Amino acid sequence: MIQYIVQPGDSLYTIGLRFKTTVAALMQVNHITDPNMVYPGQILKIPLPFSGAGDTSRFPDIRKGSSGPFVLLLQSQLEKLGFYKGKLDGIFTSTTEGSVVQFQLSRNLPPTGHVDVNTWRHLLDNARVTQNSPPYHSEMVMSGLLMILSADKPAYRQGDTINMVLTKINLSSQTITLNYNTSQRYDFKIAYPSGRSLWRWSDDKSFTQVLGSVSITPSQTIRYHSQFTLPEDIENGLYHILGWNSAKQINHIKLHLMVQIGSRKQ
Repeated sequence: MIQYIVQPGDSLYTIGLRFKTTVAALMQVNHITDPNMVYPGQILKIPLPFSGAGDTSRFPDIRKGSSGPFVLLLQSQLEKLGFYKGKLDGIFTSTTEGSVVQFQLSRNLPPTGHVDVNTWRHLLDNARVTQNSPPYHSEMVMSGLLMILSADKPAYRQGDTINMVLTKINLSSQTITLNYNTSQRYDFKIAYPSGRSLWRWSDDKSFTQVLGSVSITPSQTIRYHSQFTLPEDIENGLYHILGWNSAKQINHIKLHLMVQIGSRKQ
């Protein structure tokens, strides 16, 4: 299951055509009773195809030797689910293959080691997340553009450094152009359990007030990194990490993680 934000001019019929699903399936998973009651900005769940009849150009068959953004997406999702401990480098190695086999066995899929459309469907479905896996939030923020926010660990202690990555991947077959009001392209924020801001990446930076754009070609991946060192006197609790792209089309969509901060052992 992936998420899609309804765009102006969309209907359940056109969305179904784009993602190779049906109006009935969209209505069922989104609890919609009137197929005409969709509106721009609405977030819909999109069921992925169950077999090879799906859109293989969007979710290609990849295996050992493959490389690129789809392999990065595969590794990220396997890491999220606790099956992959290697580098997020977009290279399908023997380590990646072994992780795919273990995942397939856990889902009663043929343990082929390569990722076909059925394996993609299970990987991107709403699935369990192991307690010790790094936190991760992905969302299809517009047609074809997948955004991923990740941190390096699920739990930290006072004085630790939190490493955050915001990734955007063009999964479509067309170039996506994002427009900006300033030179700023992204932002990160860490908030207390109450929601009050602890740190924001852009607070100590200045940006030129000039219009700009970024074009993302098919299969292209762009990553933004930042880090923040926690104060030694910060209180224990569950803290919020937010990351977002500052493009005019999607700056209202903030990806969100929760991380635990606890005391150091004496």
